[in-house]
Amino acid sequence: MSQTVIDLIMADHRDVEQLFDKLKRQPENRPALLAELAAKFVAHARAEEAKVYPELAKADPSERGEVHHGVEEHHEAEELLAKLMRSDPDRPEFLDVLKDLEKAVSHHVEEEESEILPALAKAIPADRLVKMGRVFSQAKAEELATPPKPAGRTKAELLEQAKEKGLNGYSSMTKDELIDALSV
Repeated sequence: MSQTVIDLIMADHRDVEQLFDKLKRQPENRPALLAELAAKFVAHARAEEAKVYPELAKADPSERGEVHHGVEEHHEAEELLAKLMRSDPDRPEFLDVLKDLEKAVSHHVEEEESEILPALAKAIPADRLVKMGRVFSQAKAEELATPPKPAGRTKAELLEQAKEKGLNGYSSMTKDELIDALSV
C-alpha cells in the first residue's frame, strides 16, 4: 500500500527524534549527525510549507491559523538549529542549545500530529493524500539536492543586513525571502 503524506511526515518526525537521541549519546559523531539533522529538518520544513500546508489551508480555510503557526514554529526551530550549528559540539552549551531545539521541535511535532495532520486527514481524500505524499517526497529530494543558501544567520541578523544594504520592503520579508534578496 502506498504511503500518504501523513505517513511520510510522521516517519520524518520519528527520524528526527532518533537523531536527537544520537546527538546526545554519540558526542564523537556530533558534526555528522548535526549536518544530517540540519539537512533533513530544513528539507522537511520547506516541503511541508510549499506542498502540504497550502493544500490544507485551501481544503479547510479554518485551518489557516494552524498552518501559519506551524510555519512560525519551523522558523523558530531553524533559528535554534543555526545557533546549534555555530556551537562547539564539545562544549556544555551545545547540550543546552540542543535541549532547546529538541523541546521546540517536540512541541511542534506534538501540535502537528494532534491538530494539523488530523485536519489534513479529514479535509483531503485518501487517494489525494497518497499523491501529496509523492509530491512531498519529491520536494524534500529537491531541497536536499539544492546547494545550501547562506545559512546560520538568524532572521534578526538577516533583517539587520538588509537594513544596512538599504533593501526595500525588508521588514515584511520572510527569512527565505531575506536570504534570497541578500544572495543577489
